[in-house]
Amino acid sequence: MSRLKGLIATQIDQAIERAIASYHAFARDEPHSTDPKEFAAHHAACKAALAHLDLLLKIARITETPAPGAGETPDDRLALIAEARSAIGAAAGDEDDE
Repeated sequence: MSRLKGLIATQIDQAIERAIASYHAFARDEPHSTDPKEFAAHHAACKAALAHLDLLLKIARITETPAPGAGETPDDRLALIAEARSAIGAAAGDEDDE
């Protein structure tokens, strides 16, 4: 199990970065149509992307390993988690405006 945990830990940072970049690109590309179904589908897809990002963050927390000698998570992972939380918070604020 620890081997699998280590394998996941080596790849989770890139997965989080890709999910954030993908979410931002998709969220910026809002539908140009006034069709309510297209609008609802776009927002449902954004919510699904945020749920995916939230799951990746949970996996990151499960697999995080202490920094050598520090007993804490590496600074780069903390920055990724903070950026992802910010993206989720911004999206939640956008949904509240609707």
